[in-house]
Amino acid sequence: MFTLNDLFDIAIKMEENGRNVYLTALKQAGSRDMESLVQWMADEEHCHKSWFETQKEHLSSSSLDLGIMLPGVIKEMMGNNSLSLDELDFSQIATPVQMLETFIMFEKDTILFYEFLEAFVESEPVKAGLHKIIAEEMAHVDKISAMIKSFEDASNN
Repeated sequence: MFTLNDLFDIAIKMEENGRNVYLTALKQAGSRDMESLVQWMADEEHCHKSWFETQKEHLSSSSLDLGIMLPGVIKEMMGNNSLSLDELDFSQIATPVQMLETFIMFEKDTILFYEFLEAFVESEPVKAGLHKIIAEEMAHVDKISAMIKSFEDASNN
């Protein structure tokens, strides 16, 4: 059986995985702009993880039991998306654009999961915090997309 607590554990793990991958990516960033972006994203993931940990402390131990439907719902919602960057093999990423595209995929998976999570959150302050994190994840996608465009523009000149 899954509980809201379990979903927060998944969110914490996702943020932890993201931060670890971004810190690993710093070693391969190749430019100051890329380093700055990746460090910013790692810092954001750390803040998000801390927020989820704090919220989890306030969840009732008898929090909503989401029942047997949850694993199937998550699987259907996420399709082939992984919810995790644990399997990311940097040796298979040949260009900065490929790395950034991988980050966009993960950020979009995260947004999708948090939008799903929102349906189970009853507390308005927690929902507001979750909306803030979703907006920040969307800002990550925008900044990564801008960085991709700058690489593409540079290669076209």
